[in-house]
Amino acid sequence: MKNSLIITFAAVGLMLASCKTTKVGGTADCPKRDANELVEILKKKSENNFDFFYAKMSCEVAGGETSQSFKTSLKMKPDSAMAGVLKVMGIVGAAYMADQDTVQFTNKLKKCYFKKDYQIMTQQFGLELDYKLLEDMILGKPFGLASLEALYPIKNDSMYVLASHDKKMMQKLADNNLSDLESEDKYIQYKLDCGTLKLAQIEINAPSLLTHIIINFTERQEVEKIDFPKLTVISIENPKDTTNITLTYDDIRLNNPKTIKINIPDTYSECE
Repeated sequence: MKNSLIITFAAVGLMLASCKTTKVGGTADCPKRDANELVEILKKKSENNFDFFYAKMSCEVAGGETSQSFKTSLKMKPDSAMAGVLKVMGIVGAAYMADQDTVQFTNKLKKCYFKKDYQIMTQQFGLELDYKLLEDMILGKPFGLASLEALYPIKNDSMYVLASHDKKMMQKLADNNLSDLESEDKYIQYKLDCGTLKLAQIEINAPSLLTHIIINFTERQEVEKIDFPKLTVISIENPKDTTNITLTYDDIRLNNPKTIKINIPDTYSECE
């Protein structure tokens, strides 16, 4: 009889746990919402509802004691490739192209080129990068969702936060108390604006690489009823340096296909 009561109570407990709805928010600025609803919103934001993307952009890069400013025109076929040119004071100084496997770049001033896999960007920024992550970052999408088994609500007073790990693991990360095995993971937080439910920030921690990245989608805009960034500010911190990148989207046009290619003259040598 005693064992049957224990089993009954255990079963009731499991039923209640399974029926309980996980909520996020709970402040005046962030009313409570169902976390599963926000997960579906994030998944929806990861979809591409267009066949071709073109944008004129301004870019500022600052790291260490150096800084650069330039303009670029970006052509992109989603899930395939992107290319463009870089202009300084209206003069084309470089061209670039990225596809699923490689990143190519030509420096017209030095008459040189490079063609590398994404390892070069991993070395530069201290985080494993690939084409999909680069594309989603530019388009302001919640990259990395497909590789996650679940998303966990994290308490925050000013934004709705869904994370790649539960609150216990995120607290261990904050306390710098992860095991060596746990440090091999990437810890991602997706933060949505409580009013608009638009993606406001992505925060990435890669403890084993000592890398911390914050991507702030400071301003967003709608083009043909699709949500894109208008101003993105990226901060990349690693033991080598801190790099800050500001992207301003001056003009976005959709579904007007253009040729995506890069021309490397025979007279160019490989950049050192």
